[in-house]
Amino acid sequence: MQPKNLASIFRGLYVRVASQLGVDPSYVSRVARGERRSKVVEAALERETHQIIKKLRLNHNGSNPKNADRHGSGRKGANRRNTKSSRSS
Repeated sequence: MQPKNLASIFRGLYVRVASQLGVDPSYVSRVARGERRSKVVEAALERETHQIIKKLRLNHNGSNPKNADRHGSGRKGANRRNTKSSRSS
């Protein structure tokens, strides 16, 4: 993903969170910068950020992240297949 696309994804973050919570985007921005405190806004920012990261992983891997193993191969058990056991027979 190119930086300009990444910027546009994050650009709407404060507006989306503000819309969800019925607050002003500038307040969300202040909470994000640490100038104000709000557990509700912080939780919404975290939730939205995780959604963005999930979408970025989906676009990066070209597959559904639920189907990928923890190394990102996209195949369940990919590291266990076709490998010799470390135990001797």
